[in-house]
Amino acid sequence: MSAMEDPPLPASFGRYQPIEQLGAGAMGRVYLAVDPLIDRMVAVKVISMEAAGPDDRAEFLERFRTEVRAAAQCSHPAIVSVYDFADDGAMPYIVMEFVPGDTLSTLMRQPPAERAAAVPELPLVVLQVLEGLAAAHSVGVIHRDIKPGNIMVTPRGAVKITDFGIARLGDSTTTMVGGMVGSPSYMAPEQALGRAVDHRADLFSMAAVLYQILLGSTPFGGNGLTDTLVRLAGPTPADLGRLEGTALGQVLRRGLAKDVAQRFASATEFGTALRAALQAEGEATRILPPAPMPAPPPVPTYQLPAYQLPAPIAARLTEELAFLVGPIARVILRKASDGAKDLPEVVSRLCAQLAPDEVARLRQRLAALE
Repeated sequence: MSAMEDPPLPASFGRYQPIEQLGAGAMGRVYLAVDPLIDRMVAVKVISMEAAGPDDRAEFLERFRTEVRAAAQCSHPAIVSVYDFADDGAMPYIVMEFVPGDTLSTLMRQPPAERAAAVPELPLVVLQVLEGLAAAHSVGVIHRDIKPGNIMVTPRGAVKITDFGIARLGDSTTTMVGGMVGSPSYMAPEQALGRAVDHRADLFSMAAVLYQILLGSTPFGGNGLTDTLVRLAGPTPADLGRLEGTALGQVLRRGLAKDVAQRFASATEFGTALRAALQAEGEATRILPPAPMPAPPPVPTYQLPAYQLPAPIAARLTEELAFLVGPIARVILRKASDGAKDLPEVVSRLCAQLAPDEVARLRQRLAALE
């Protein structure tokens, strides 16, 4: 196996059968899997324990149980649901709702035209996230790592907060995890300073995300981690630039207040203020394009010997197919695309896997693409 290849799929996670790896990060790996008992697609997050000693492992597992149970209490359409977890094996794992779509960070790296086609009004994403935060905070759960990478946007524009409650697993004094938890570019000052935090830390992070949506950069980003933390913990407020003096600027100023007491008291209050500001600005969000973002990584496409399925068409195919087969649509499309020579062949391969009535519905939906 070359260094560029993903490791082999695990045989199973309890009864859950992995299909493919979706991603990897500091805390472990995430797999698309199927629950054979109810024929449901799920996401399985395997928590990395490689660096944990016996004492650290015991502490971590206790925190793991507490946080997963807390996350499971956060029942809201804007929060990824937690279905199950296991901590009695070598690889503790969490079974969660599988959400098709892209992270907000991916969407914000896209060119303006593609971003607008996917989500015409990115500030409306913030409103949905705030509704989810309000539900979680009402049961005492704080995320502590709100950032664009932890916000999923489905092909139909619905928002899902991921890793809700699980982020606190990193808030440990053990050498296994160590250091502060959170992403410095979106972290509240009190969190960066290692002080106690409450739900208003999540609201600061959400304001930082809104700032990036509207102005194209993070509010206190510097040249490296140390510079960012100095700016974050220092007294100087965020530079609102062209939003200074506007209704949206006032929302950002309060949301990004260094003093916790000056921030919004709740996610509901934040959402009410943002909604009013967006109404007051009218078309303002459309005439305030974000500052140039760093060049995005190549957009994943299905590479074929003589034909390349364009990413927008792949996204459209996935969305339409999802109406018929649910979350497994992406897997089916990938298999149908492998080795196809053109779009009609991809569609024909898709149809071969569907029932006759589903074929008619799919072809009708995709008529504009053929």
